[in-house]
Amino acid sequence: MRAFLRVAAEVVRKDLLVEARSKRVLNTAVVFSLLVVVVFAFGFAQTFVNLDTIGSGALWVSFVFAGTFGVIQSAVSEEQDAALDGLLLAPVDRSAIYVGKVVSSTAFVAGVELLTVGFVVVFLDYSPPVAAVPALVGIVVAASFGFSAAGVVLSLLTVKSQLRELLLPMLLVPLVIPVLLAGVSLTRGLTTGESLRSWVVLLLAYDGILFLAGFVTFEYVVEG
Repeated sequence: MRAFLRVAAEVVRKDLLVEARSKRVLNTAVVFSLLVVVVFAFGFAQTFVNLDTIGSGALWVSFVFAGTFGVIQSAVSEEQDAALDGLLLAPVDRSAIYVGKVVSSTAFVAGVELLTVGFVVVFLDYSPPVAAVPALVGIVVAASFGFSAAGVVLSLLTVKSQLRELLLPMLLVPLVIPVLLAGVSLTRGLTTGESLRSWVVLLLAYDGILFLAGFVTFEYVVEG
């Protein structure tokens, strides 16, 4: 178990270090999220009375676009540099590589999304109570985990295709619809005070299903 966790931690460290040095994907994803929020602010804000609703929508639309872009570019980077091939040559558990890549992708997607929350607060006046901020962070991290659990496997599955930019969203977005629905409902519920228990259960349960499915199939995907 200790060796498993050490391999996963090394994969996380490698992925985050590469991105911290290049900032190739991070900068583009943040700018992309900012543009989505600005479009919502100037295109829809004047027609909605409740800005919390439009703010929640902008948050999760940017989540889909920035998250998809992030997992595509991460897989492309692995393919171009043959980094994944190097990892697969090492005598380590393939599942540990999957866990490490899910954790690093979750950190990336959640980081971009939390920056997007700041954009939504500034441009769309989305204002959850201060006491709800830890819950908002938890929702973003949980949704990012589910998105990454599916995105890592599908991005590696489609990375060698010339149509990967088309194929990945077509496969990934339908698969994570329950995650997105839960995210929208939970962030809206933070401002309206409605009961969130059923959505929390759905989000965590679906995260577990996506992670378990990826954990079981990852080895076959990378060696196929």
